[in-house]
Amino acid sequence: MTMYSQGKPSRMRSVYGRNTTNSVGVVYTCPPNCVSEITFIHVVNGSVTTNTVTVEWYIAVDTFASKILYTKSLTSTSSHVSLNNINLVLQPGDRIQVNPGNAGSIDTTVTVTETFIPVG
Repeated sequence: MTMYSQGKPSRMRSVYGRNTTNSVGVVYTCPPNCVSEITFIHVVNGSVTTNTVTVEWYIAVDTFASKILYTKSLTSTSSHVSLNNINLVLQPGDRIQVNPGNAGSIDTTVTVTETFIPVG
């Protein structure tokens, strides 16, 4: 069941992130008063050298990062990986983050449906 069928206001959107260092980059954070359904993640190595990448689902309530993709090797210039058969449900503050093994250019696209959850 997608969030569209729950009868609450929602919006579908895609967001992107670019990592040029070998530190964790946040690509998407679930906003307050929303539940987010991630249905697609695409990671591209735009560098001229091979790089590794780790994609994580950071779970805010537990302050824990769950590995979705761990040290996946991406060869140089436009090697990519697509996660298109996923269905992750994020709570407010949860995020998708990417950590390249080396400095370079790692681009990430995430498609998400955000459903507004009224307070009170």
